[in-house]
Amino acid sequence: MQLLTKENCPEPDWRALALLIERGGLNARDPQLLAQAYRHSTFCWYGYEGDRLIATARAISDLTWASYLADVVIDPDYQGRGYGAQLMNEISRTLLPFGKVFIYSVCDKVEFYKNYQFSLLTTGMVASSPESLLSMREQGYILE
Repeated sequence: MQLLTKENCPEPDWRALALLIERGGLNARDPQLLAQAYRHSTFCWYGYEGDRLIATARAISDLTWASYLADVVIDPDYQGRGYGAQLMNEISRTLLPFGKVFIYSVCDKVEFYKNYQFSLLTTGMVASSPESLLSMREQGYILE
């Protein structure tokens, strides 16, 4: 996989990126809002197999103490080939010098992230709209 960053990748096809994220098991995203989120992120990664976008991730960072990692996805058709490890190793190399890295993981990927120095927090919390919190409870993200 050729792994490009925000600095060396032409602007992606936002519809293709939205489809990749949805296929990867994350919530469906509006391509325009997705473009806004990626443009405002400190770091972005795009993985290509030929001309096909098969992987992505982005992070927001203060470049001092903490970063928030989001939208880590490998196309399901390309999982199990080491691309996730390639992406996570590059993310770790980039972000860990800037302190703690936080991630909000889908439930079935927690064990995967433990392979890359992530540990479960006992004090992590979230604030959102009542509808969003209800959805998160139903999906198993909120324990109480």
